[in-house]
Amino acid sequence: MRRYTMAQLEAFAAIADLGSFRLAAERLGLTQPTISLRIRELETSLGCALFVRGKGGVRLSEAGQVMLQYVQRGLDVFDEMTRHLATGDPLRGVLRLGSSNTFALSCLPAVLAALEESQPGLRVALTVSNSTTLGALLGARKLDVAFLVDMPVPAHVRIEPIALSEIAWFAGAGSRIGRRTVRPGDLVAERIVTLPPPSPFHTIISDWFATTPSPLPMLSTCNDMATIVRLVRAGVAVSVLPACVVDVELEAGSIVRHRATPPLAPLTLCAAYQAAVRGRTSDVILRVARDAVARARGRLVPTRDGQPPAGRGTAL
Repeated sequence: MRRYTMAQLEAFAAIADLGSFRLAAERLGLTQPTISLRIRELETSLGCALFVRGKGGVRLSEAGQVMLQYVQRGLDVFDEMTRHLATGDPLRGVLRLGSSNTFALSCLPAVLAALEESQPGLRVALTVSNSTTLGALLGARKLDVAFLVDMPVPAHVRIEPIALSEIAWFAGAGSRIGRRTVRPGDLVAERIVTLPPPSPFHTIISDWFATTPSPLPMLSTCNDMATIVRLVRAGVAVSVLPACVVDVELEAGSIVRHRATPPLAPLTLCAAYQAAVRGRTSDVILRVARDAVARARGRLVPTRDGQPPAGRGTAL
């Protein structure tokens, strides 16, 4: 059981910063005997000496140098928690932001640049993953905001559509598929690479093959969409990808888009956020996200503010 206190850790950090018990006591508004007692109790609890005392003052011991790294990180976290709880606004501390691969490769740089400009001092803790994982993290309150594919969410999460993204089958320009419309039977012999389950893209491909008697081929997986794009461009794989992330390759002619039968429905990209940050935080996030979508190259179609796709559920 941990027996050290926040007061002891603050005393330790002050002494490490100032190199003096007396100066640390003055900074904290305490007496020097009180500071000395806190450090003595902390060293007893940890079982090691944290300072080496000498005529010129004190310096950190080897154990103290290790300790300081953890204490500084811990005190920063508690300071951040205090600011967040006092304001209820993650834009004044650390914003835990999630992004699907689709949004990360098309709009995320513009969103982060806009946040940096409009919210000085904001730090972003970014998680890029598939939408299903991001939805679970939102449900567990481990993210404040996430950009993901439309999906059911729990009651404490709000979700708003911001764009439609076309998806299609893509192959390298030299692929034996040519430029024809593809059906499931045309691709059973191809190396298909997609994001791992439970990603929406893995599900889309599986469901597409399930519409016909054609067997589901072995799907190779890669957890990075940018790498999948490179594999497709190199002609070693085919994949279903968002058209908005391959604009450069399409313009250069290094990959080819194929019409699909049955057709692939577009994805609805959404901003999802904790209900607790509704208000200023959600307004800022939605504004910069919609601005980024409007400026994105190619095949993202902005949705009208607050217009949900039909038939969305509300329970995770």
